[in-house]
Amino acid sequence: MKKLIATTFLAAMAAGSLRAQDQTKVAFPNPGQPRKLVVDSMMGSVTVRGYDGQEVIIETSGGRSPARKRTSEPPPGMHRIGSNGGDVNITTQDNTIRINGNILSGPANMTIQVPVQTSVTVKTLSGKELLIENINGEIEANNMNGNVQIVNVSGSVVAHSMNGKVTASLNTVMPDKAMSFSSFNGDVDVTLPGGVKANVKLKTDRGDMFTDFDIKLDPTSPPTVTADKNAKKTRVRSDRSTTGSINGGGPEIQFTSYNGDIVIHKK
Repeated sequence: MKKLIATTFLAAMAAGSLRAQDQTKVAFPNPGQPRKLVVDSMMGSVTVRGYDGQEVIIETSGGRSPARKRTSEPPPGMHRIGSNGGDVNITTQDNTIRINGNILSGPANMTIQVPVQTSVTVKTLSGKELLIENINGEIEANNMNGNVQIVNVSGSVVAHSMNGKVTASLNTVMPDKAMSFSSFNGDVDVTLPGGVKANVKLKTDRGDMFTDFDIKLDPTSPPTVTADKNAKKTRVRSDRSTTGSINGGGPEIQFTSYNGDIVIHKK
């Protein structure tokens, strides 16, 4: 039977004031087994930082509740019960710790410390910054309206921003994992170890592409031609991607931006 532990944190909040900072610690049930952190934040910046410890340390701060515009004074002879703030839910299951922010609490920022050897998945809908640093593991980062920054990590990365810049710096990469870095409205700037072996696929519609790697480019791919069942018309498509290989090739790494530059650095 799967074990499920749920914890809810309520912080008092007055109208027009910042919510007090909350901190809690949560342990992985099986610290010797592969660990994973999953963060789903509706509003607010998120920082996940690896450290030399075994627990997950969560700090939340900021936030204004759109559900209440004022704090009522208690009637004579009465006192307030509970709070008018939002909450952060933490669940632990199968050695995965999940942290979910409540949109009703407003834009609450989270800073989370985890053991260095932890896989991390973070999604935020409206956070100015999403920062992941000092992690060894599989990393997935998605920020709908803000920047994604991944610093001093080892493993594999899938990073995306709809409206922001994607920056990543990897010390080592997993030799058998594909990776992807993409932004719709923003630059993609990635630093990879000089000895990385990869097949690369790059595409930007309204930007330029730069690198100091010696990429062996593939010949221009012919467009794809398709016909309907009656063969009365054909469709010619080309995704205008640039493909090639680094150090003889390996797992695929995709770099994509619709409205921004792509820059690939050699560490």
